[in-house]
Amino acid sequence: MTGDPTADMQRQAAEIQRLAVEAEGEAVSEDGAVRVVAGAAGNLKVLDLRLNAFQLSGYELGELIVETIQAADRKVAAELSEAMTRVMGTATPADFLSGGVRRIDPDSEDQA
Repeated sequence: MTGDPTADMQRQAAEIQRLAVEAEGEAVSEDGAVRVVAGAAGNLKVLDLRLNAFQLSGYELGELIVETIQAADRKVAAELSEAMTRVMGTATPADFLSGGVRRIDPDSEDQA
């Protein structure tokens, strides 16, 4: 801290921006068929399909890819939340980084 609140805020903002660019979360499906590396804001950096992935139906593989991407997204959000907490000095919940938008369940009638 420099004693200048504006300079401190600018330094924190620059550090958070750097962290957001560098943040990554990796997830591997339970059977090892799918590996994903995701960046902040849902940026998919790596999608690796092993040979056993092609033994699944298209539907099963699609579901497995989506689940693995979501797991990687959760990891990167947790990592970024922890880093932001260190920089800002106050807790930043991981769901804050996802925009707090809840997932829509197409089978649910209650979408309010």
